[in-house]
Amino acid sequence: MSWNKDLKLKQVDELINELKPLVNHKRPRTGWIKLIRTTLAMSARALGERVGLAQSRIALIERGEVDGTITLNTLEKVADGLECDVVYYLIPREQSLAKMRENQAYKNAKALNDYAELQMNLENQATSTKYQEQEIEKTKDEYLRTWPVDFWDKL
Repeated sequence: MSWNKDLKLKQVDELINELKPLVNHKRPRTGWIKLIRTTLAMSARALGERVGLAQSRIALIERGEVDGTITLNTLEKVADGLECDVVYYLIPREQSLAKMRENQAYKNAKALNDYAELQMNLENQATSTKYQEQEIEKTKDEYLRTWPVDFWDKL
């Protein structure tokens, strides 16, 4: 892996770490649009006029936010009418992108080792568990160093 990929991975992980505290803040049950609109005592008609849509369309948009079917473009348009900004980000379920990459390298190395061991068992040449673990670790390190094009192709 080139230094550019290492640096980029580190920079994005640092950015994500700054955002992680926000993960516990879930979308309100009624959705952000309706929550902010009603908190401002703004009618759906007034919001519709601000964004050039009918009151009935605002109700559909609010329902779409709750259902998860709203598009980012629509959300941004309505947020602009509420004088708000949309903040959008993805947070890895793993600890970090680097950890995700390490886990994938391990899966790839283990799959390769399991295939080799299967072939060796067929020929009565099985290796010890300790040797297999060492080979998996070596192969994992090689995957992490080279980051091959098909790195993410395997599940």
